[in-house]
Amino acid sequence: ADADMFAIPDPDSLIQLPWKREVGWLASDLWMNNKLVDASPRVMLKKQIAILSKKNLTMKSGVECEYFLINKEGTEIADKKDVQSKPCYDQSALMRQYDLIKEICDSMIQMGWNPYQNDHEDANGQFEMNWNYSNCLQTADRHVFFKFMVKTIAEKHGLRATFMPKPFKNLTGNGCHAHVSLWKESTNIFLDKGDRFGLTKTAYN
Repeated sequence: ADADMFAIPDPDSLIQLPWKREVGWLASDLWMNNKLVDASPRVMLKKQIAILSKKNLTMKSGVECEYFLINKEGTEIADKKDVQSKPCYDQSALMRQYDLIKEICDSMIQMGWNPYQNDHEDANGQFEMNWNYSNCLQTADRHVFFKFMVKTIAEKHGLRATFMPKPFKNLTGNGCHAHVSLWKESTNIFLDKGDRFGLTKTAYN
């Protein structure tokens, strides 16, 4: 009985695909009955950004995305040599997927994301890639695009990628750390270098 839902692209979010330059990707806001959909996560975030801006505050965030590289069928990890009982930061397993990970990282460099770390994570077949934090809406959009990019480039290399929380019951699941800070102009109001944990009272609250 509901009207159609429309995704209206946000031109400020435009990303030119590094591996297919004639194609653009855009994040969108959801609309129904000529109104924004309040339950849309992107709409919710933009409302919170507006509330913060009235207090002269900006929220910045960064994410650490984990994913598995798996076979075409999705039944097992892609690298059959990745069998160590504690494979975290295993350089050999990372290098066996070097061409794929390099293409993803090079794409982030081209887009100006400033990636700074790529590593083999806690589970066999699992990887994590990190890039610089930025304003929270941009990070959220990049997070969604990152999943699309990793899956697309993995398919180019004859594999699949999954961000499922627990794709294999015997292996550590995928997570995604989120790092959040509030800023007033150029000052991080969560940071107190004199505090035991480096946090201000505002951050603790």
